[in-house]
Amino acid sequence: MWKRVASSVGVFSMAVSVSIIVAVIGTPVPVDSAFSQKYSVVGDKTQGFVDELLARMMAHRRWQDLALREYQAHRLFYATNHRFNIDSTLEVDTTFRSPGSMQSTVVRQDGSAFIREHVFLKILAAESDLSSKDQADVIPENYQFTLVGSEGCEGRRCWHLSINPRRSDRFLLDGDVWLDAEDYAVSRIHGVPSKHVSLWISRAEVDWHFSRINGIWLTDKVDSDSDVRLFGSVSMQIHYAYNTVGVGAVAKNGL
Repeated sequence: MWKRVASSVGVFSMAVSVSIIVAVIGTPVPVDSAFSQKYSVVGDKTQGFVDELLARMMAHRRWQDLALREYQAHRLFYATNHRFNIDSTLEVDTTFRSPGSMQSTVVRQDGSAFIREHVFLKILAAESDLSSKDQADVIPENYQFTLVGSEGCEGRRCWHLSINPRRSDRFLLDGDVWLDAEDYAVSRIHGVPSKHVSLWISRAEVDWHFSRINGIWLTDKVDSDSDVRLFGSVSMQIHYAYNTVGVGAVAKNGL
């Protein structure tokens, strides 16, 4: 699980980020011919087609777990509340080394101490607290998937699927996921928590983007917006810049 946490800085931390924040593909890519002929991309939304997409998604997930050796990333957190005209910035250097070493060091902080302490630092803590769990991962055990169609995603072809949680859980999202048509990796997730995070929260939304580096799909940016009673709208962005990404030679079985 730790490598999945590292490879996306935790898909679970996306949902954790939502709860903490609010409470506290373009050019077509060739697809395997046998795969594309077996089912129609446009008209056929059979469960068999979805099952094959998910099987390839899980195969890539297993490959990435084994292939990712290490990375060093610089993360920029920024949050703002317009009602009270406050904002906060936090810069963090994060280092991951296989099989499970992950360290984050704060290198700069500015603005509202309240946002920093009750949002940013709690997100960093949550990444460790939930590192051994997969309760929020975008996998068939947690979600039902329905094919929406084929789209372009920032210059790459992708499959667009809607996701519906199999249980009511504040760490799971009602929304959509986009799978890269070449790697079958998750390239974007968008949604709202399937369960109210708090009585104080009237709305919460997250948009999570990934980018491909040396064949590995890593978090590129996270945008979230929420409406907090008495506090107003809260917006947060997290941007990622990778200094190094180490990848080992592992066969891509099942892809």
